[in-house]
Amino acid sequence: MYDLIGDIHGHATELRQLLQQLDYLPDDAGVYRHAGGRQVIFVGDFIDRGPAIRETLQIVRGMVDGGAALAVMGNHEYNALAFWSFYPGGGHVRPHLPNHILQHIETIKEFRSKELFVEWQDYLAWFYTLPLFLELPGLRVVHACWDARYIAYLRAQLPDDRLTPDFLLRASRKGSEEMNAVEITLKGHETDLPRPHHFFDKDGHRRTKMRTAWWRDPAAATYNDYFLEPIEALAGQPVDVAALPNASYYQDETPVFFGHYWLKGEPRLLTPHSVCLDYSVARGGELVGYRWHGEQTLTPTGLVRAVGGH
Repeated sequence: MYDLIGDIHGHATELRQLLQQLDYLPDDAGVYRHAGGRQVIFVGDFIDRGPAIRETLQIVRGMVDGGAALAVMGNHEYNALAFWSFYPGGGHVRPHLPNHILQHIETIKEFRSKELFVEWQDYLAWFYTLPLFLELPGLRVVHACWDARYIAYLRAQLPDDRLTPDFLLRASRKGSEEMNAVEITLKGHETDLPRPHHFFDKDGHRRTKMRTAWWRDPAAATYNDYFLEPIEALAGQPVDVAALPNASYYQDETPVFFGHYWLKGEPRLLTPHSVCLDYSVARGGELVGYRWHGEQTLTPTGLVRAVGGH
């Protein structure tokens, strides 16, 4: 059985605390293991934002390489690969714009010495070994969005569901099938806000596109339910499904676990078969996990939060 852990973003203290609460203890090599043979599944986003990124990577990679955990790639690992990759003709795949640098700056600072930068290059190579999603007996894991159409496309394109340098280059072309599949899987669905509405994201950027709750039926939702940021003027209005391109939602009964969405407040299930484990540990929130015993219908009692991590 598995213990799933949400976005860590360099918060190694909270990670160690949650692992201990879940009965994982370090072995002689320092790898956290469960005496009963359970494994952790990490949902991605190990880097950026937090104060102990290198330590977080050491814990996570040690567990994965040691067979004590599995992990999927987060959008921050994907962005890091693009940030440090070059086009054949020159220039970075993810341009070194101020907002891109700012998002990645804590990681850059932690590996800025010559010796540690060599170590960072090894972590970048390791990121390529992380699958974009996992489908295991009885459950699914993805960083942001399980949309069967894009999961099927990625399966057809990628060996072992893992990114390749060539695919990374193709996914950098705006409007390409590769970009659409990766963006939705690692960053989620977005839709245009009805004009003239907008909001400011967690980094203060003005946004006119909104992440949407892909686990919820839009035809049965208000904008307050379906948008992941509040727009007061639209809050009680039913969603205009006709305005949503290729609208779909998760209807399967296989439990799906993910992170990414910077939720706040009391950890909760989203539906009986879906749960987000990202509760904004990098913004003063909590590191959250779920102890899974094989159940098809998820239960609130499976949710676990790190105690005493801050």
